[in-house]
Amino acid sequence: MPDGPAFGVNYVPRDQWWNAWVDFDETSVADDLSAIAALGCDHVRVQCLWPVFQPFPTAVSPTALRRLSTVLDRAYDAGLDVWVTVLNGFLSGWVFRPAWMHDRNVFTDPLAIAGATALLDAVAEVVAAHPAGAGIDLGNEPNMLVGSEREPVTTADLDGWARTMIAAVRSAAPGLPVVLGADHQPWTTGKIGFSRSLLADELDVTTVHAWPYFSGFLGHFGERDDMSWTIGAYLAQVAAAHQTAPRPIWIQEIGVAPEWVSEVDVEYAAERLIRHALSVPAVTGLSWWASHDIRPEYAGFNSVEYELGLLDVHNRVKPVGRRFADVVAELRRTHAPRAVAEGVALPAGAPADLEFADRWAKNWVDGPPRVTLSR
Repeated sequence: MPDGPAFGVNYVPRDQWWNAWVDFDETSVADDLSAIAALGCDHVRVQCLWPVFQPFPTAVSPTALRRLSTVLDRAYDAGLDVWVTVLNGFLSGWVFRPAWMHDRNVFTDPLAIAGATALLDAVAEVVAAHPAGAGIDLGNEPNMLVGSEREPVTTADLDGWARTMIAAVRSAAPGLPVVLGADHQPWTTGKIGFSRSLLADELDVTTVHAWPYFSGFLGHFGERDDMSWTIGAYLAQVAAAHQTAPRPIWIQEIGVAPEWVSEVDVEYAAERLIRHALSVPAVTGLSWWASHDIRPEYAGFNSVEYELGLLDVHNRVKPVGRRFADVVAELRRTHAPRAVAEGVALPAGAPADLEFADRWAKNWVDGPPRVTLSR
């Protein structure tokens, strides 16, 4: 992350979604990245498609790696750093995996683990060698794959898998930052997922995915209540409470779909989400989801996926994109985290659920209340 807060987007190519790795158009990618940089962004998070990058457990696609290198080149031209998310079996609401893994457990099968580490090795070497390479994200919300496995998976299985993947990146590319893009559920529910201690302490940056709708904040507080738009600040404070030593926190995904709001506009919601998230002292970066809308002719996605972009499918800046750019420009000039209010104690081992969120919200005065763990 750069000095001061980092602002970026989760890149969704306007042509072909992430099937762009197959139907690759370098000119289109370059245009997209230039449009992203023009919004004031300094980084993008990109998504590898696992079946494309690793057609066999013992082979990584050289074509996919070359195309990744080209994306890094074009990002460098645009002045953007790139975080590469690698082991993607869940993305934009779709669950998929390489064909060779169809009957294998992602988290426990020896061949699946060996294949995953081989892919991470190959991608990490490309990223580490490139001046635009910022770091490796192991996978996009891999905890969402637990429900797709044929046999039970435990938190110990997930943590063991994560530690193996972290070690693979650090061995292949010493010094290259590594993160894990889990969603909100490990922090806010008791569902099987990565342990909070691993997410807080064993990665180079602690990441949170702060969606007002999927977290339940929007339905719980209501869109006219400003607390609905504090989800980034909330999860950042929860994550910070679980760290044994302070480290940066990255709001890795945050966004709002037009269909979620009817009483306020998307631009208002976006601004409140960003300002509240950056009010937490530990937050060093924020990445909006997403850069671009998805073309309506690409059928099959959930309806919310199509209009999450700051840019439309013709690379035109949408009103929410203009608001994002304006807020980012202002925060770059004036950013100063607010004073942190008196701490709210979360019982150690308990999820930071909506009941706890109510207690936290009641303590918001001039800034987001600190969360502490009672032991």
